[in-house]
Amino acid sequence: MRTLLIVDDEIGITDEVKSFFEEEGYQVFTADTAKEGIQIVSQVRPDVLLLDMKLPDMSGLNVLQIAKAISPATKVIVNTGYVDQAIIDEAAKMGRDVFLQKPFDLMVLWEEVDKLFRQTPGPPQS
Repeated sequence: MRTLLIVDDEIGITDEVKSFFEEEGYQVFTADTAKEGIQIVSQVRPDVLLLDMKLPDMSGLNVLQIAKAISPATKVIVNTGYVDQAIIDEAAKMGRDVFLQKPFDLMVLWEEVDKLFRQTPGPPQS
């Protein structure tokens, strides 16, 4: 089962994305703080991390750096309502795969997640 972790302190977004992806067959984990998100990354090693850049307890860039150190294979979609090109560029250097500006359309998010899975090689064929 594919796994998605949403780290965002906006509960409305978290609930909407969680419901949508659960209906699509994903196992979805949520966290509204950086600390909780990092803990879930270390336990679950999700396939995809949807990460807000503005969190109450830590910068999203710090979370990205820690998450990639713990789980390098996790694909990361960074999102924020405040577009700051320096942050977007820094996140790219740290390994983010996709940037989405809030508010984002669920179908756009779905397409981006789908693209990430199509880029991921499957198990070796024998």
